[in-house]
Amino acid sequence: MSSLPFILICFFIISLILNYLTLSSTKSAMELVKEMGIGYNLGNLFDCHNNSYEILNPNDQLTLCGYDMPTKSMFMSIKKYGFKTIRFPVTWINIIDNNGNINTVWISRIKETINNVIDSNLYCILNVHDDGLIGNWLNEGLNVKNKYINLWRQISNEFKNYDENLIFESMKEIEYRTGEFTDYIQVIFNFTQAFVDTVRNSGGNNINRLLIISGIRMNIDFTCSSDYKMPIDPSNKLAISIIYYYPSDFTLVYDDKPSVYDFGEGEIYVLNSLTNWGNDNDYIEIVTNFEMMKKAFIDKGIPVIITECGVITEQKKNITSIREYLYTVFSMSIDYEYISPCLWDTSIKNDGDTNYYNREKNEWYDEKIKKMFKTISKRRNIKPFDYYYNTTYLTKITPITDGNFYIKIEKKAVSKVIFNANIPLSFISDFACGIISVDEKGEWIFILVEGKEGKREYDGSYSFNIDVKNKNFNDYIYLVNISGNNLTSFNNLTIQFQESFLSFNYTGYKIDISDYIS
Repeated sequence: MSSLPFILICFFIISLILNYLTLSSTKSAMELVKEMGIGYNLGNLFDCHNNSYEILNPNDQLTLCGYDMPTKSMFMSIKKYGFKTIRFPVTWINIIDNNGNINTVWISRIKETINNVIDSNLYCILNVHDDGLIGNWLNEGLNVKNKYINLWRQISNEFKNYDENLIFESMKEIEYRTGEFTDYIQVIFNFTQAFVDTVRNSGGNNINRLLIISGIRMNIDFTCSSDYKMPIDPSNKLAISIIYYYPSDFTLVYDDKPSVYDFGEGEIYVLNSLTNWGNDNDYIEIVTNFEMMKKAFIDKGIPVIITECGVITEQKKNITSIREYLYTVFSMSIDYEYISPCLWDTSIKNDGDTNYYNREKNEWYDEKIKKMFKTISKRRNIKPFDYYYNTTYLTKITPITDGNFYIKIEKKAVSKVIFNANIPLSFISDFACGIISVDEKGEWIFILVEGKEGKREYDGSYSFNIDVKNKNFNDYIYLVNISGNNLTSFNNLTIQFQESFLSFNYTGYKIDISDYIS
């Protein structure tokens, strides 16, 4: 009897065992994101583009922002500072034709960079980046869906044999202008579902590759809303992308003058420049946002990639505030375990950029920030979770710029609105203010509060305790002074809720991290 059939049977059995072991060792989306740790963006590299003149080759694109081709030694240097993930943003507008066909010279250079990242034993996120900015091709929406599919079909085929260290991100958050919000949601869903289907159908390791799904227009509220739909994935291996630049007045505005963004269709957005971060409003916002990400995605088994975060590093920003912000965002992400934050860094100092580390010279611009990332990556940082506590009260002592108060309440049921105001005794009968909110249907709620409802305190101020348990407040509460007298002002605002929730001892946290940021 020939031994050949026996050998073939053994070979077949061994192949089945190896295939089973490979599949069983594949990490889940949650496990992968936890392992990805903190990430670093190759900002202003292959994401650079220009619509005013033709870019003929990859060197033109690289030198557009003044960079050289990244090397393996560069990634090994980045790695030693605690980064385990490299996000590789690529804007494809200059390297594809009208049908989405990729120039072969460019894809070879992109592949070279990815190989260098993975050979450094780092995770690599490859995306479609600024192709969806206003005026760029992807901003046209469903009219270019087939072009988008063709682009991802080529990317998928090119890299389908790469292991799970390579991760695909569907797109940066795109500025679609479709009028109605529900239409916008549907366009996003159309593209993200096409992305998942295209990658999964390409076979190879793409069947189980981690895929990152785009959020909505740099807007955490929209992305975390119940209206947002994740695509259907037979492999159940998706993460959500959220770009975190909150508050934008601090993170994105680098000039003294307000920045005005015109999104078209009558939508104007103004950001005022803030140089400092770290008051009670700021910490309430960050805790609210992280809890929102947890409830919307992590609690449902969907990990979060904060694909971009950081602060404009101009001389007008307070350096201690920059450090405090970064320390808090990255520490909080690591504490939540299934959130991987990626620092946006453009490396070379330019106005309006975020510059922390010159990756070509292997030099940090700030030693405390360098040490901060190494400490956080090893989970030796001051842990924000140690400062969380349960409460039914939310208090703000810092007003917004107009002297009024604003508190985001999401969908928590409110029992009382409590506040204190400085009001001259002679003016108390003429004092009036408003408690403003909306209900779940978006209808306005307005409660008029008059001076006679206040209680005079020992220091001459007046306290107000307004029962609102029968009001269907939703999303926020805005306390506004409508008395028309500049001698009156609010001192604080407290919201009492009907159920307890997580709050944050930011005062104690600020004291304990002071040695790391000052």
